[in-house]
Amino acid sequence: MAPADARWRLCTPPDRPGAIAILQIVGDIDTVFRALGMPPVPLGDMRVRDLAGIDRGLVARHRDDVLLLMPHGGAELVRQLCGALTSAGIIHAATPSLRDRFPEAESDFAAALLETLARAVSPRAVDLLLDQPARWARRGTPAPSLDTPSPSPELSRTLDRLVVPPLIVAVGPSNVGKSTLLNRLAGRSVAVIADEPGTTRDHVGSLIDLDGLIVRYVDTPGLRPDATGNERAALAIAEPLQAAADLVLCLGDHDHPAPAAPPGRESLSVALRADLGPAKWTHDASVSALTGDGMADLAVRLRRVLVPDEALASREPWRFWGTIDPGAQQEHGSGETRLPPR
Repeated sequence: MAPADARWRLCTPPDRPGAIAILQIVGDIDTVFRALGMPPVPLGDMRVRDLAGIDRGLVARHRDDVLLLMPHGGAELVRQLCGALTSAGIIHAATPSLRDRFPEAESDFAAALLETLARAVSPRAVDLLLDQPARWARRGTPAPSLDTPSPSPELSRTLDRLVVPPLIVAVGPSNVGKSTLLNRLAGRSVAVIADEPGTTRDHVGSLIDLDGLIVRYVDTPGLRPDATGNERAALAIAEPLQAAADLVLCLGDHDHPAPAAPPGRESLSVALRADLGPAKWTHDASVSALTGDGMADLAVRLRRVLVPDEALASREPWRFWGTIDPGAQQEHGSGETRLPPR
């Protein structure tokens, strides 16, 4: 008897063999047991079972309509088991819904909260997300639908940066300390440092924690009139990054002014190498990446430009599920997802 309304998905990466793989089945689990010829597993229990004659593995049933299969994680073994589930009439959920991924959630809102907590990259996101049920309840909507509009769209767009890292692009002349700044902000060696102009021939990127906000930081090649062909090509590649940046960091030092900010972009001008003397051009901040002077204040200032203190302190609800792929919010997906490679 083919399962009625049962869907499977591979929860572990399809292209990374491991010790154990995890497959989730959601739906009419009793029918699934019969289709696979498997003795039932009691609700709230786990047992070792034969898995379609392909492997023996752990089977857990933590809800009446949810089953987890945990075979060995070899790629070919997992591929065969996936094929056996489909052959047994269990539907491959190509794009599982939020409720499929989080069957323990009592509502779409709760599932979206769990999904966003799992995806949020910034430490400052966690407490704000955990407070959202109470904030929506105070507005009389304890479990809003995913179609509910944001009561504060600008606030939600700002706080979304706590989930999806905003982009900072650093621009400036060659040999003013841009790479040293990146390494100091990152707390590790990310960019090559040298006194020779033109050392950075392509843009260098890193995820950086700025006062609890994780950002994508891109250091572009230095601007200089005698740039080589390769450097000019790298600069041309970096130009679209500036157009897409949430913040352009315009950098210079005591002798070299920072370039003008691209029009229509949020920007901050910073004088580097403050240990060598004050800059004589107008700037927003002055630091020494070599000694660390001013670096903590700069990190806070960058975070405040992207996610202001007022946004963090606001008590208004956050429509955080706007960062979730709309396809993942649907009841069922279509098409094919990748299976383990042969």
